[in-house]
Amino acid sequence: MVSEQELIERIRRGDLVSFKAVFERYYGGVHAFTRGVVDNGFHAEEITQNVFIRLWLKREALDPSRNFKAFLYTLARHEIADYFRSDCYDRRRLRLDLLHDAEHVQEQFAAAYDADRLRQLVLDEIDRMPAQRREVFRLSRIEGLTNDEIARRLRISKRTVEGHLNAALRTLRVKVGKFVCWLTFFILLQ
Repeated sequence: MVSEQELIERIRRGDLVSFKAVFERYYGGVHAFTRGVVDNGFHAEEITQNVFIRLWLKREALDPSRNFKAFLYTLARHEIADYFRSDCYDRRRLRLDLLHDAEHVQEQFAAAYDADRLRQLVLDEIDRMPAQRREVFRLSRIEGLTNDEIARRLRISKRTVEGHLNAALRTLRVKVGKFVCWLTFFILLQ
C-alpha cells in the first residue's frame, strides 16, 4: 500500500490514479462533515465535490510533509463558508424564512379562526337556553360567582342554580363535546 505522503507527491505531479485513491479514501469523511454543517444533501454533495476540484487545482502547492487530512478539512471549511456567503444560500434562506413565516401566520390565523368559531358556537348555544338558565350560566362561568351568590342575586334556591348549571353544561357537552366544552370556558374568558 502506498503511503499518504507518496500519494500526495504523485498528485502534485498530476497523477490521476493517485488522486482517485485519495478521493476514494477521504470522500465519505468530507461529505459527512459537510452534511453535518449544511442542511441540504444536494448542496453538501456539491460542496464536497468542490473540495476535491479545488484540491486538484491546487495540487502543485501540496506539501507532502504537512497533515493532508487537516488541509483537506480546511478546504472543506472554506467551501462551506463560501456556500453560506453565496447569493444562492441567501436567496434560499430568505425563501425558507418567508415560507416559515407564512406557515406560522397561517397556523395562527387558523387557530384564531377556530377559537372564534368555537366561541361563537358556544355563545349561540347559550343564547338558545331559557332566560333563567342562560343568566345562571353567565353568572357562574363568565362572572365567576358561586352558586350561593347566584341564588341570592336571582332570589332562587341553590338547588335550582345547580339544576340550571347541570342542564346548561349537559346541553353544551352534547352540542360541542366534552373536551371542547371545557376548553371553551377558557376561550370565553379572553
